[in-house]
Amino acid sequence: VLQQLLDNFTTLAQKLTDAKLLLTIAVEENDETVLMDVSADVISLEKTLGELEFARLFPGEMDANCAYMDIQAGSGGTEAQDWADMLQRMYLRFGEHRGFSTERMAYSPGEVAGIKSVTIKFVGAYAYGWLRTESGVHRLVRNSPFDSGHRRHTSFASVSVYPEIDETIA
Repeated sequence: VLQQLLDNFTTLAQKLTDAKLLLTIAVEENDETVLMDVSADVISLEKTLGELEFARLFPGEMDANCAYMDIQAGSGGTEAQDWADMLQRMYLRFGEHRGFSTERMAYSPGEVAGIKSVTIKFVGAYAYGWLRTESGVHRLVRNSPFDSGHRRHTSFASVSVYPEIDETIA
């Protein structure tokens, strides 16, 4: 994949060099038709460069797939469940902002507030590529709204992200 990306950048650089040479010739000969052609070529090369930069961000084999995300409240009772719910809302908004459709596949509410766990499916191009780095333990330190003494609490929630896989056998 990386070699293919490098080859694409090399080809793009060569086409840009060719366009520069053509531009020089067109200016020397005052040929507006060639100038228009070079301008169209440069616009096309700019679009190709944008596509290559996007592909560079998502080099993984599964990055283009849809994704499943599991959020589990850690130890800490209501505090951790509230934190897990905040993460859920954040990721749902992120999905909406990116244009993904989202569906809660499994949901377990907290006893007082928040959630114990949730599984969300993100459907859209490169959903896994965008979300894969979110896996891990997320920590929140704050003054608790659930503690009458308003003491500082540390809450944990785990987030796991999995790509949707094709179940057909080749």
